[in-house]
Amino acid sequence: MVEPVQLNFFHDVLCAFCSVTAERLRQIELEFGDLVHLEYKPFPLRLEDAAPSGRDLRRQVRWIKRAAKEPEGDGLSPSLWRGLDPPLSSLPPLVAAEAARHQGLCAQRRLLRRLREAALKCGVNVARRDVVLELASASGLDMDRFIAAYDAPATLRAVEASRGEALQHGVHALPSVVVGESWLLTGVRELHEYREVVLRWLQRCGGPSAGVLN
Repeated sequence: MVEPVQLNFFHDVLCAFCSVTAERLRQIELEFGDLVHLEYKPFPLRLEDAAPSGRDLRRQVRWIKRAAKEPEGDGLSPSLWRGLDPPLSSLPPLVAAEAARHQGLCAQRRLLRRLREAALKCGVNVARRDVVLELASASGLDMDRFIAAYDAPATLRAVEASRGEALQHGVHALPSVVVGESWLLTGVRELHEYREVVLRWLQRCGGPSAGVLN
């Protein structure tokens, strides 16, 4: 029996191109089923509680506008970075996603999708505690368990450890996908590129033929 391909997706909730990549990797999961195992790994881009500079805001707006041109970027809006309440740090939503993971990967995915949509489509500051709790509740999480995990120092340490793991793999930009603990794909990639890499890895491990590849 062939072991599933491990895909570690290093991401930030506030990264528009991570949102695009998430949709493409979701398609890969649908196509390959049990042959892939996808994990979301937090990599906070904004570590400090500090207001973004004017330069930061302009750069974020540019990136979101570019991501919105991708087929999977429909509905992305730069309003998050144009309003009066931009997020100071990307740690809170990433800690929230890690806290949701305690209730299963499906729970984590549900919350991540709501966090991304709230931030990148609705312009909501998902670094605020009240917003995080509202979205967690709307995602159907057990709120007592979620709040306990969200406030636990160990959850923040897990996010920091994930960032350290990413740096060891050579990750310095997002989105990044580490395939099988060995291959690193940095930057947003087309769906067919992810598909081809998965097929090549499976072929290497004696799985389904990748003869369709060039």
